[in-house]
Amino acid sequence: MNSRHVLVSTLVALLALASLRCKETLPTYQDPKNVLALKVTLIEQLNDRLAPPGRQAVHAVLEAENVFDEVFYDSVNVSGAVRIWWKRRPVRFKTIVLSQSNLQNRDLIANGKIMLLPGQKISLDLYWNLRSDDGIYLPHEMNFAFLRRRICDFNVACADPEEFVLEASLKIYDRLGFIQAPPTSFMFTGRTCICGAFPPCSAGGGC
Repeated sequence: MNSRHVLVSTLVALLALASLRCKETLPTYQDPKNVLALKVTLIEQLNDRLAPPGRQAVHAVLEAENVFDEVFYDSVNVSGAVRIWWKRRPVRFKTIVLSQSNLQNRDLIANGKIMLLPGQKISLDLYWNLRSDDGIYLPHEMNFAFLRRRICDFNVACADPEEFVLEASLKIYDRLGFIQAPPTSFMFTGRTCICGAFPPCSAGGGC
């Protein structure tokens, strides 16, 4: 076989190999998993100045962290829910819907997208007015027996401390699913005024 035939055979083989490689399909892209981790970083019972007896409230903060080893940038779809239930009376619970309005750092959203560096966090605020899904103001069902022996502040009596559990699920990005926070327990103490005519109530009621 002369050199011309060898060259032609080599070219044909290379073209055939290239043709086979072009027909290979690329692997289907899959969104990364374990991009975000969610946890509860704060649960606090608001004081009598901000939430006096009869209008008590709880403030909580959720924190989502980019635990992926790369920058993550995608379109935003903030949605989720928090469920708070009374450990002693599980039939009493509250469901709070989460949305973009709960975000503390909404300035991170640009053109409908959020970029999070590895380790960067975003936080969400929520408030609960101690009413259950069925409209019950839960301090009314707490133990204030022997009221005059339970004075814990000026003109204020306290109930037995009660334990609640907060559970949360959250979606930040369009392409990622919901993430769950570990259930978090917290204590709450119902408060009531001894005399409605004096602070912190001053509602004009009698004593």
